[in-house]
Amino acid sequence: MTKKLFAGKIMAGLVGVLLLGFGAAAHAASCPAAPPAQIAFEAVPSPLTQDTSATAKDLALKAGATGTDRRTPGFYDASVGFTAKRDAAIAKLPDGTVCASLAKLTVKLSLDRKLWLANELTDNACVLKAFADEIGGQAKADDQAVAQFQTVVPTYQPQVAAIGWQTAKSQDAAMQAIADKAAPIMQALQAKFVEIRAAAQSKVDLSKLPAEDCDGAMAKIAPKVVTVTPAPKK
Repeated sequence: MTKKLFAGKIMAGLVGVLLLGFGAAAHAASCPAAPPAQIAFEAVPSPLTQDTSATAKDLALKAGATGTDRRTPGFYDASVGFTAKRDAAIAKLPDGTVCASLAKLTVKLSLDRKLWLANELTDNACVLKAFADEIGGQAKADDQAVAQFQTVVPTYQPQVAAIGWQTAKSQDAAMQAIADKAAPIMQALQAKFVEIRAAAQSKVDLSKLPAEDCDGAMAKIAPKVVTVTPAPKK
C-alpha cells in the first residue's frame, strides 16, 4: 500500500544572485540583454529503508484497515518533496529600478520512503524476501517514474525562458516577481509527476501472494499475515 501518493509542497526556493553593474554612460532606463533562463532537474538520493518491527495487525492499522482481526504482510510508504532553486541576475538601472532575470530554475525532487514488513515474516528468510520483492515493486515503480519525469522537465524550457526580466523598486520585490512567475511552472511540474507516478504504480499488482513456495513455508506463514491485500491503487 502506498499510504501517501503525493505529499509534496512547493517550498520557497533557494536563491542565487548575480549582480550586473552599469557604467556611468548608461542612460537608457531598460534592462540589459540576458540569455534565456535554463531549467534543470535534480533527484535527491532516496534509499529505501526496511522496517520489520511491527506485527501484521499493527501494520493493518497503520495502513488504515478497520476491524478487530485485520492483518497485512506489509506496505510501501512514501512521500514526495519538491523544492526549487532559482539563480538570478540582478541589475540596477540609473533611475533606481531593479531588474531581475531568472538565469536557472533547478527542480529538486526527493522521496522519503520505507518498506514496512510484518515481523511474522522474519520467521523465514525466503518468505521475507518474497514479500519484500513483491511489495517493493512499488519502490521500483517510483524509480521508473522519477526517471521518466527527468525527461519531461526539459520540455518546460520555453515557459521558463519566457519569464524574462522582472522590474521593481527593490531587489526583494523583483525576486518575488520571479518567484510568482515560476510558481505556476512548479505547480504544473508537480501535477505532471503525480500523473506519471500514478500510471507507474497502477502497473504494480499486489492482489496475489508471492509465487515463491519457500519449501512450504509460504503456505504456513501467509495465513498469519494476510487478511488485508496490500494493493495501493490510489
